[in-house]
Amino acid sequence: MGQWWLMLFCGGMLAMVGKGVVVERPSVGALALATPASPFAFVEEAPQNVRLLFRGKPVWQYNYGAAAPQGAPPIHATSGFLHPVWNPKGIVVTDWGPPDHFHHRGIFFAWTKTRWGDLHPDFWNLHANTGRTNFDAFERLELHPDKAVLVVRHRWEARKGDGWVPVLQERWTLVMDASEINEPAHWVFDLTTELVNITEVPLVVEEYRYGGLGCRGNRVWMDANLYEVLNSEGKTRGDADGVPARWVLMGGKVGEEWAGITQMDHPANLHFPNAPRLTPGVPFVGFAPPRKGEFVIAPHQPLVFRFRFVVHSVKPTPQELDALWKRFAEQG
Repeated sequence: MGQWWLMLFCGGMLAMVGKGVVVERPSVGALALATPASPFAFVEEAPQNVRLLFRGKPVWQYNYGAAAPQGAPPIHATSGFLHPVWNPKGIVVTDWGPPDHFHHRGIFFAWTKTRWGDLHPDFWNLHANTGRTNFDAFERLELHPDKAVLVVRHRWEARKGDGWVPVLQERWTLVMDASEINEPAHWVFDLTTELVNITEVPLVVEEYRYGGLGCRGNRVWMDANLYEVLNSEGKTRGDADGVPARWVLMGGKVGEEWAGITQMDHPANLHFPNAPRLTPGVPFVGFAPPRKGEFVIAPHQPLVFRFRFVVHSVKPTPQELDALWKRFAEQG
């Protein structure tokens, strides 16, 4: 077992584990972290976001400070999502708050139609003002020679009268493995979300065409001539909506370059293979477990979903994506 030691510092509890660095309960304003032993680093723009770098290049930005997108009403202020997400060439593949859907926020996770007692919170459509999801606290940062890890907690709240009451606690675990190639055609990171109903009342997630994972693509892909979709079943932009699939690629031209992002569904997920939502006329893809029927999040029983994202700077073949998905699925 590798050598390790602990020390307290202003941002939390720091541990040296072998050649890695682990910070438990890091504080906002003290999230910057780097070590010569890791190709990764965390950089912070307090009090709004923390960014993951790989060999100095940005990979994704986690937004913990509540804010509304440019031009949106204040009701759309939110936090706890990834945007921007960059490909290895530095091209952004996500979007936040486009005028057609202000509530689309990079990569995020939320339910739409739910029942909780006599309330019907909608955690997806922020303008409904009946439910919301937000950043709560950082749990852990890790940098190792072969990977980087961020663990963060979110709170899901329902509108009750003039106030808000907590319903779910969500834990995101983001893991990115180091590429062995200096100029990779893609990079890969995993998102695991664990949802716990912290009340004594079941939360019923009703059948609906969207809800769960969301990923809004680069705004230039509003131009249908630049935007393309392909899923594991060979379906494309016109017929992939609602078709259960193991993976879905969204991408297209950004300037003179091709860029894209593939989301992958893990076999252990509820309702696998999940049916994604492709919003007509806009670059949006998200696996939607409620499409296959209603389910219940019982009090204090964790519900876990695992997803993999492959962010491309070179257009992949279906065979390459199948192989990447197989490796993901075999991780158990």
